[in-house]
Amino acid sequence: MNSFNKQAALTPPKNASELLDIYFLDIRSALLESAAALDRIERAAGGKDILDDPRIQDLKRACNIIMDGKNNRSEQILLLLSHPLE
Repeated sequence: MNSFNKQAALTPPKNASELLDIYFLDIRSALLESAAALDRIERAAGGKDILDDPRIQDLKRACNIIMDGKNNRSEQILLLLSHPLE
């Protein structure tokens, strides 16, 4: 085992507060970027008509998954947004 692996193995896991400190700005940025993209789509010509598009509906379902509090959110969203090839 090289010194990098030994150091990584000895590093104690981060607690929830430390993880929030690490990821908060990235999560905030992703949420703002997603909201802005949806705003642009809605404001564009035909934007109101596209709100029934199945992709928009899937994105709304993904937002609900984020809010539901279960710990397998990424798996659920991946399955939701991964459509089999036809």
